[in-house]
Amino acid sequence: MTLDRIFSPISIGTMKLDNRIVMPPMATNFASPEGFPTDRLIAYYRERARGGVGYLNTEHTGILLQGKASANMLMISSDEHIMPMRRLVDAVHEAMGKIVVQINHAGRQTSSAVTKMPIVAPSPIPVTEAAETPCELAIPEIEGIVEAFAAAAERVQKAGADGVELHMAHGYLLCSFLSPFSNRRTDAYGGDLPRRSRLAIEVLRAVRRRVGRDYPVVCRLSGDEYVEGGLKIDETCRIASLLEENGADALHISACNAASGYLNHPPYYVQECVFVPLAEAVKAAVRIPVITVGRIKDPLKADRIIREGKADLVSMGRALIADPHLPEKARTGRFDEITPCISCNRCVQYFRKGGMRCAVNPEAGYEETFRFVKAASPKKIWIAGGGPGGLKTAEIAAQRGHRVTLFEKTLQLGGKMRLAAVPPKKEGLLDFIDYLERRVKASGVKIELDMSLTASHVEEGKPDAVIIATGALPIRPNWPGIEESGAISVEDLLSRKPAQIGQRVLIIGAGGAGSEAADYLSEMGRKVTLIEMLDSIAAELVTHLQHYLKLRLKTQGVQVMTSTRVKALGRGSAIIEDKDGERRIDGFDTIVIAAGWKPDQDLLMSLRDKVPELYVIGDASKPREALEAVFEGEQLAVAI
Repeated sequence: MTLDRIFSPISIGTMKLDNRIVMPPMATNFASPEGFPTDRLIAYYRERARGGVGYLNTEHTGILLQGKASANMLMISSDEHIMPMRRLVDAVHEAMGKIVVQINHAGRQTSSAVTKMPIVAPSPIPVTEAAETPCELAIPEIEGIVEAFAAAAERVQKAGADGVELHMAHGYLLCSFLSPFSNRRTDAYGGDLPRRSRLAIEVLRAVRRRVGRDYPVVCRLSGDEYVEGGLKIDETCRIASLLEENGADALHISACNAASGYLNHPPYYVQECVFVPLAEAVKAAVRIPVITVGRIKDPLKADRIIREGKADLVSMGRALIADPHLPEKARTGRFDEITPCISCNRCVQYFRKGGMRCAVNPEAGYEETFRFVKAASPKKIWIAGGGPGGLKTAEIAAQRGHRVTLFEKTLQLGGKMRLAAVPPKKEGLLDFIDYLERRVKASGVKIELDMSLTASHVEEGKPDAVIIATGALPIRPNWPGIEESGAISVEDLLSRKPAQIGQRVLIIGAGGAGSEAADYLSEMGRKVTLIEMLDSIAAELVTHLQHYLKLRLKTQGVQVMTSTRVKALGRGSAIIEDKDGERRIDGFDTIVIAAGWKPDQDLLMSLRDKVPELYVIGDASKPREALEAVFEGEQLAVAI
């Protein structure tokens, strides 16, 4: 498993790199409201610099308040941002890393609620029908934006960064001028490709004049916007050639805009390395280095991309959120120690809630908070439940020196996450469980399988602390006829052999679990009816997952009935009520109930006042997902 290509040197302009792994720009929402780097943001980037990445990009950094994308966007819009940015740059350099600052204007892909002023675009076309209509930029305003990009690039240079990246992708302002999807102008900045490219070229030339010939300048492009009437790869290749001719040192080839945002962060429904063909096409059109992106999480695949000449460098974004030390672990052959990204996109979902977090790496964004030390007084700690939360708690507590025993009532570790990996395209979840199991064993945790922890065990063994990580139990509604119906839970369904499931299946409850169960059954050829009392299915899932899951259910012919309530069940039948009133549906061989979960707290209740310290984490406290269980597990383990 040699990685001689990914760990070979390369230069972008005057910036010399030891390896070809790039951390691409990924918004965190960790900056201050003024756009200054906070201690939290600096710690996040410092850790990734320590991990051995070739160079890292900052998240997109605003050049003007008019183009601010979010309330806590990193900014470089005034001279007062230079010294705070230097704090970030110095931290990365002290960690022996290199840093390129990406500068951006959000254009129409923001709101006046964020910018406190009207939003702007090449043409007065809203992102969606429900969004604000932007103001069409006049020529003098365009000239001001060119100057703003140049001034921002100069500030980046004064802050000591190793280079600057111009964001011309993802539907933001420069991309929206390049694309016929969003640019309907008829003047010198719209129409054919040379005119649509004019603003991007003017910005690049102005930046180059301001920072000089020797300062690295990278341009990021959407190779394909994946929307009707948008940029396609043939036009992007022509744009790439123009940028090369006008002073770009490298090209960072991504994809999409807001309208195709479901693909912008490819989830587990999308194949790995999805955008590599776009970079390969651009590489054939230019001589400068080309960087590729797109769900690249395996160092071996990254090395193969370069070996096969498809790109010169590889961006590994979410993989570096999951494990900032991936490069160094891969370089030294410690592949089993790499925390695997599961492409669940909870990082994106949490960013939109106010601050990025990671399902498999609770330390992402909490680098200083979760920097643990050895326990001053090691304790005897028992943990009930071998799901992801219990495993993470056990690993960290044992690393701190506690004497940890983990009790799991089944014959294997992983809890409900093993069942969550059963539906199509979700097998990657097992990679994380296998990783946690390896870490727990390497940390010296004593594991007791096929053993349910009881109050009598605790009274006899006298642990100093017990941690309840028993998860949740399926809710079984008290509908009339439910027992006679023979209805099973989603957990039962996923635990059974396919031959035990009938041909016609009714699933009641179309949250994430019920919808994924419908996907699982329909892919096996079962005829599935899915009922949901809300007006939408899979509503709690990340939007990227919702998009692909709904598409799969539609393609596979699942009958979806929303705004529908179940009143009673019978053998192979149900009484339902929707906008047309109450009626009976029947002919089902199997009925599955996906009505949610409730905490499994039986052990918790039995241990009250029987142990010096008693804690509860994850679904045993409140049913949620693996991210919350793993986070709470490490949070407890570093403090206990």
